[in-house]
Amino acid sequence: MYQQLRAPERLFRFGQWAVAFLFAFFLIKVGASLIADLPLLSTSPQQSDFLDQRREQELQQQIQPLELSISELQKSAELSQERLLRSQDEYSKDKQSFDNWRAARGSTEQAENNPEVISRVRKLDEQLKKQTAISSELQQWQKKIEAQRDLLQPLQEQVTTLNNQAYQAYQQALYHSSLKAFAIRLLFVAPLLIAAIWLFRRHRNSQHWPFAWGFIFFALFAFFFELVPYLPSFGGYIRYGVGAILTFLGGKALMRALQQYLERKHQEQTAPQEERKQEIRYEKALESMAKGQCPSCERGMPGIEGAVLNYCMHCGLKTHEVCSQCGLRHNAFFPYCPACGSAAAAHPRAATVTQESKNQV
Repeated sequence: MYQQLRAPERLFRFGQWAVAFLFAFFLIKVGASLIADLPLLSTSPQQSDFLDQRREQELQQQIQPLELSISELQKSAELSQERLLRSQDEYSKDKQSFDNWRAARGSTEQAENNPEVISRVRKLDEQLKKQTAISSELQQWQKKIEAQRDLLQPLQEQVTTLNNQAYQAYQQALYHSSLKAFAIRLLFVAPLLIAAIWLFRRHRNSQHWPFAWGFIFFALFAFFFELVPYLPSFGGYIRYGVGAILTFLGGKALMRALQQYLERKHQEQTAPQEERKQEIRYEKALESMAKGQCPSCERGMPGIEGAVLNYCMHCGLKTHEVCSQCGLRHNAFFPYCPACGSAAAAHPRAATVTQESKNQV
């Protein structure tokens, strides 16, 4: 972009942009500190602020003994369950051993009068009675647990109701807090945007343009990072409505700029050659010519084989001329001939230097 500028000019131009970005950086830091210290922005409502603490503590005092009792009953039930499983396992082993023993006995022996048979059958009956007792005990534990849970459930439902009510109140308070925070941020950011628009229209190309652009960058950062993320949402209407409005305004500005550009180019192309050349900045002319573009209409100028092109085939601007002293064909925007150093009589820069030299003589 700055290749056609002199080295000191390029250095100063980069320095000016560095000043603009540094100025914007420090303004952003100051603005962030200021916004952080604004009222209603450093604190936000908490859900615990809307919970009935007294009622919640009363319910917790009733819930805790019930939960402790249920925990103890569950431990007892688990012990009974383990005893029942062990008893069932022992019965299964003894029953299998008894069945195997009976199968090994002779078929002619009367088992019903055998003392060994009677002893084993009694042992199995005792194990069955033991399982029945343990099962009954386990059922009693489970009934007690269910009874405690029946007492606990309504208390837990009351706690849930309290938390839901607190959450709804918290959401409403949070919404109102976000509205207040957005309003305060808007009061802070809106003047910055207005000032940035004014600076962009009046001072973006002035002598103090680095400070103007630095402030513009600061205002844009404040808008996109300090204001837009805090836009409240009424079902999405505000957020997307603002986006639609900004898109519409941006589109209108873009179309207006395009129309103004086309009108300006049309006026430039209908003006006399020397007037058109004076309206084009020297550095821009050199940069456009280096890219093979017309400095006036900014269209490409392709070469034509076997022809020497001195004019833009799109708008008729004279781009090359022949030196009146040495006959060299060179860029029409050069104030001096690069071969003999003769001043271009129609070039304003060369005419100014020539007049100053005559005055000195």
